Amino acid sequence: MHPVARARALACILISVSAPGALAQALSLDDAIRLGEARSARVAAQSAAVAATGELVERAHQLPDPKLRFGLDNVPVSGADALSLTADAMTMKRIGVMQEVPSSDKRRARGARVARERAVEQASLALERAEIRREVAVAWYEVLYATRSLAAMTGLADAAALQQETVGAAIAAGRAGAADGFVARSALEAVRDQVIDQERVLARARIQLAALIGPDARRPVGAAPDTARLPVPVEALLASLDRQPALQVLESREALARSEVDVAKSGTSPDWSVEFLFGQRSPYYSNMATLMFSVDLPIAAAQRQDRDVAASLAQVDRARALRTEARRAQEAQIRSLAVDWESWSRRATRFETVLIPLARERGEAALAAYRGGRGELAAVVEARKAEAETQIGLNNALLERARAWAGLSYLAPQEEDKP
Repeated sequence: MHPVARARALACILISVSAPGALAQALSLDDAIRLGEARSARVAAQSAAVAATGELVERAHQLPDPKLRFGLDNVPVSGADALSLTADAMTMKRIGVMQEVPSSDKRRARGARVARERAVEQASLALERAEIRREVAVAWYEVLYATRSLAAMTGLADAAALQQETVGAAIAAGRAGAADGFVARSALEAVRDQVIDQERVLARARIQLAALIGPDARRPVGAAPDTARLPVPVEALLASLDRQPALQVLESREALARSEVDVAKSGTSPDWSVEFLFGQRSPYYSNMATLMFSVDLPIAAAQRQDRDVAASLAQVDRARALRTEARRAQEAQIRSLAVDWESWSRRATRFETVLIPLARERGEAALAAYRGGRGELAAVVEARKAEAETQIGLNNALLERARAWAGLSYLAPQEEDKP
């Protein structure tokens, strides 16, 4: 084994032994998404919102708590009997209960409104999960292709180091000139600089993934799903627009606005209340009992309740307009992502079938010419650099295709998102 290759292999062994988790199980995309959903504070917060509104659904149909009333009636405050509780027959100690009874229309409308609020929170939870899945998928693919690009640059650095050592030996033996030595050294240092930059790209990608899934981001990424095929055809995504989480939220908000109209209309149904009081006047006088009823009188509906209904109807129009605009934007986004996915798929295919084979053939031809004394070392170095850059270009094309793939793959509703 060549000394440079042997040293690099030894370094890899030392890193694998010393780095915690280096031999950990590979992190698949499904694992990353599962970890991201479990870790997401946004998903946890939205789950709590769903639970909170769920508790209010039954509460909305209940009557208000009764009220306890007590006090003193008709206590003299002047004359010889001032502040006496026994001198006047009208004075009594009173205690009782009062129960307000909202109309059945109001209770039914309020219950429906709370149920709609819960539907909004459930749709928002499905949307949060979809966004987390997409964000984790993009971050995972960025780590994957940054790793592959770093491997390509590292391989080029190994080849440049080997080339420099070979040229150095040739110069010492008088088979090469000093210019070749400068070319080899310059090429090696330039590649090492690119390796440092690619290490930065990979480190940043892992930081972004760690923000979403936690310490498991340090694990090596596993095999990638096939992004050359979409899990759901674009035509099916366009046909299911209204069932996608982003639009389900707005549809639920429109339904909530309609339920507010029903609540406003129920304002014309009068509430009533009942009150029972017991008045103590004994032992000097007879005790008293009082039973009272009260009923709302919506006598100015045109100035009050009708305005509430009109305001609620305007909110329905607003919610419908927002949903219509969002539907258009969602359709445009799907079509744009489909164009991106198709374009990057074609470019990736060109890299794999045309550009990379050409770059490889160019490198082999330049090396053969140099060994045969018909070419310059600079041409060999440039050809190897071009081959590595072409490989990185393929990785970038695959990453962009993966971004579009992730944007399209997590638009369709998932089975676990259904309430």
